[in-house]
Amino acid sequence: MRVLITGAAGHLGPNVCKAFLRDGANVRVLLHRKKMKDLSASLDIVYGDVTELGSVKKAVENVDAVVHMAGVVQPLSEEKPDLAAKVIVGGTRAVVDAIKERGDRIPFVFTSSASVFGPRPDAIECLHPERDPCNPSTTYARTKIQAEELIKGSGIDYAILRLTAIPYPKISFGNYKTYAFTIPLKNRWEFCHPDDLALAILNAVKKFDMVKGKTLLIAGGPSQQMLYEDMLRALLGTFGLPLPPRHKFTEEPFPVHWYDTSESQALLDYQTRTLDDYRGDLARQFPAPFVALMRRAIGPAFGRLIVRLI
Repeated sequence: MRVLITGAAGHLGPNVCKAFLRDGANVRVLLHRKKMKDLSASLDIVYGDVTELGSVKKAVENVDAVVHMAGVVQPLSEEKPDLAAKVIVGGTRAVVDAIKERGDRIPFVFTSSASVFGPRPDAIECLHPERDPCNPSTTYARTKIQAEELIKGSGIDYAILRLTAIPYPKISFGNYKTYAFTIPLKNRWEFCHPDDLALAILNAVKKFDMVKGKTLLIAGGPSQQMLYEDMLRALLGTFGLPLPPRHKFTEEPFPVHWYDTSESQALLDYQTRTLDDYRGDLARQFPAPFVALMRRAIGPAFGRLIVRLI
């Protein structure tokens, strides 16, 4: 199988490429300028712009499936809404049109976002796409909904996966300071390991006949439902750091919640890893002596000062 992956250089893209490669697929990626570190030799790279039909038509030639993940994530989507609309909506239109011009039917998997539901602080049940209406509160979520509607009306075969939010270990310090405190500590959060998100996307292509035409929520499942403060405390605790002072955090509800993933798990069988696994992966990105020093000395002695300065 040859699969085209757009957005492969994004936060989740490398995990998805690795999942398909491990499964034996030939992976083609559409890249603008970036190179895929440690993966380029294993990929069929087409350089171009996802918003330009000519580039996309070249990329979809002779592929057996398309995974469309190209987008502009927060906070950049909120700073540059026109760019977000161009990439998320315009890029989706270009991919859909290129697939239609082929004249045949191939699996098309679109990664949307669970943030399309908007903030739901009063919800008493896990959210479900067939029960709960969308009420997007950000440019990112609004453009994802527009892309979903474009896909549903296109006539192509599709599956839409609304992914839960995941923490990005490579986020810049400046964005961390901007983003981390925009979520209330008591906001509900359903964690999902990036490898499990990638597995769900892989299995959506492999089991496309079972998910065709569906909109599915992809998240970690009941065992990974927590509050934002629980997740943040665990991640900072990886390095012996405490939570920052509570007054730094907003009280404005954030569009992340708990989700009913019973259908997606039954169909795609992807919930295999946990927040504890992710903490281990995060720690292994740094030299072991550094992590030990943070946990045993620097964190206990200076942790409160460090997080106050963030």
